[in-house]
Amino acid sequence: MTFLTRLACAGALALSTAAVADTDKSQPDLTPCPADFYSVAMPGDAMQCQKFDDEMPASLVFHSPKNQQQLIAWYQNAMPDLTVISQYNGRTVLSGASDNVRVVVSPDNQGAQVDLLIIDSLLAQQ
Repeated sequence: MTFLTRLACAGALALSTAAVADTDKSQPDLTPCPADFYSVAMPGDAMQCQKFDDEMPASLVFHSPKNQQQLIAWYQNAMPDLTVISQYNGRTVLSGASDNVRVVVSPDNQGAQVDLLIIDSLLAQQ
């Protein structure tokens, strides 16, 4: 299963889970945004963080008021090993040479959404 297929499945699962959640809730379950996620840097303006998995592969989604191009530049500056490996349907996928960290940046209203996928935490920290 390709990364984008898994990401689409995770998004669909998140939407279906939200649909069957308690209807009295007006907001999804959010956690405070950490400074980093398995040694992957997080911009200081990250908000609305949602963790989907703590075990490998681990994933976290957040929103930033930065636009898509600003976030891509921010991640490439913070982690010079990241390069654009794919652009599809408005989404840009960044990955390191070891392919253990993937960053997906998508436009999202007034800013962008970032999906972090950590394939292997030991290699992600290097």
